[in-house]
Amino acid sequence: MSLELIPVIEIGYHNQDIKAPDKYPYWDFPELWDKFNSDSYKKAGFKDKFKPYLAGSSFYRLTDITDNNLSKIVIDHTQDLRDGKYEREQASAFFGGYVLRIDGHDKFFPQCCGDLADLKFWENIANGQEKGFYAGHPEPQVKIQKEKVTFDFTVGEFDEHFVPTPRENIVQFDISSLKKAIETVKTELDIFEQRLERINEDEKLNIDNIGGLLIWDNANYE
Repeated sequence: MSLELIPVIEIGYHNQDIKAPDKYPYWDFPELWDKFNSDSYKKAGFKDKFKPYLAGSSFYRLTDITDNNLSKIVIDHTQDLRDGKYEREQASAFFGGYVLRIDGHDKFFPQCCGDLADLKFWENIANGQEKGFYAGHPEPQVKIQKEKVTFDFTVGEFDEHFVPTPRENIVQFDISSLKKAIETVKTELDIFEQRLERINEDEKLNIDNIGGLLIWDNANYE
């Protein structure tokens, strides 16, 4: 089994007075939503084009984000914190999280309110903890039997639905494969943290432990 956790950031900027497409969901009309996102980013002041992880989505893999664009994302994301409008404890890591990819197929995407600090909850599963998993809402039902993890994405008619809709209601994977994926993604996050530190220095943001703020620290984790 080949298992990956793909780190992605969710980038919004949909407040630029650009009319959103009236056709949903975005994965069925990717060209419309890619253009909407691109036009929004351009109006917001981004210099470079974005390459979405999934066509039509607002998810972007860390390694696909240019330094110019990342600098603006960091500056905008931390603006209110640096202006003293709220304390560090009220700040969040970058929105997004981790795409669960098994044997070359995307099985599960970060959900609403997920962020990069949710890696801790994947580590919980790798340590055999069924309860306490969170990658945004809704959440899959998690079962662990010996070395096998089962995600159940079944939802009722009036329940909150997963976005994008999983192709399978039941997904299974090995804890050993998950542990390897966690170590691999940590290496990618370490490299990303170095980029954040350079931006922090070059832009004179003066943010203490910027990697902890935007990647690692999770106020909801116990």
